[in-house]
Amino acid sequence: MDELTYELTELQHSEEREGPFRLYVFEPDSEFHRGGVWFSDKPKYPEEGEITTIEAFRRCAEAQAEERQVRICDGGDMLVFHARGEQVLHGATFWKDVIGASA
Repeated sequence: MDELTYELTELQHSEEREGPFRLYVFEPDSEFHRGGVWFSDKPKYPEEGEITTIEAFRRCAEAQAEERQVRICDGGDMLVFHARGEQVLHGATFWKDVIGASA
């Protein structure tokens, strides 16, 4: 029997606001990243590199200021936030939704 191959050609979006989430910061002027970092309000596995939501917000803002692409996915690998530099392409209210008015 022939093996089925699925190729994702479009990003799958979600409005999920319950973590945990995974932050991907892309290399400068690139479509590649070095893997994602899980984050939540109270990390369950900090020894494995999981960070807080506030730290993820800081890293995201820093990457955007450096004109990098940033993507955040939920636990089901659905895109909840996407930005290229300062331009937010999806999830304009994501940070306000997950950390409140301080975002």
